[in-house]
Amino acid sequence: MTTLEFVVVAACLAIGYKYTSALLGKRDEPAPDDRPLDTTPLFERPLPWHEVLGVLPEATHEEIVAAYRTRMSQYHPDKVANMGEDIRALAERRAKEINAAYAEACAVRPA
Repeated sequence: MTTLEFVVVAACLAIGYKYTSALLGKRDEPAPDDRPLDTTPLFERPLPWHEVLGVLPEATHEEIVAAYRTRMSQYHPDKVANMGEDIRALAERRAKEINAAYAEACAVRPA
């Protein structure tokens, strides 16, 4: 390898490193509209109340109550009290989600 080839390869590596590090460094900057990026994994983000209850957003109060009772009958922690710890933890988490969705739905669609 000649000296000229060595210099060209070294220059290309330096330029490539500069641009790559500049591009990777910009990932830590805030969004252009100055809002922080939501880095919560998609599967951990809370669902809207109507998706948790399994109704349309325009559902009536009666439909919301019926959906709440149906979901709670499926996921109530007392129904799985004699099962494994993982299943009980899942039922408790889902029951909390359902209760929170029902409270939000009642605030949006009062009786």
